Amino acid sequence: MVVLWGSEDALTAAEIIELSENRTWKDASIYIIMTTLLKKGAVIMPHHKPTATNTARAYKPLVTSEEYISRTVAALMKKGVKVSIPILVEKLSDKKAMRKRSK
Repeated sequence: MVVLWGSEDALTAAEIIELSENRTWKDASIYIIMTTLLKKGAVIMPHHKPTATNTARAYKPLVTSEEYISRTVAALMKKGVKVSIPILVEKLSDKKAMRKRSK
């Protein structure tokens, strides 16, 4: 999702992998994740993009990072997982600061 939020355009699985810090993902893994996010209403597939050999699905986020985090925390709490809001905020702030420094 972080990669999608950072892009103006819809991205294909290959583009997501290319732009990701974790480049060990395989296309098939991205498709599974994107299918799950489509079902949850977190992303849309507005169109297909041409590639060197065919066309590929392109994905765009429907929710902001704040909405996504809120939904995730609510789902965890509903399942009974104890979520420390201060620790969560601290970790998210650290990640945002690290991304800004690396650009």
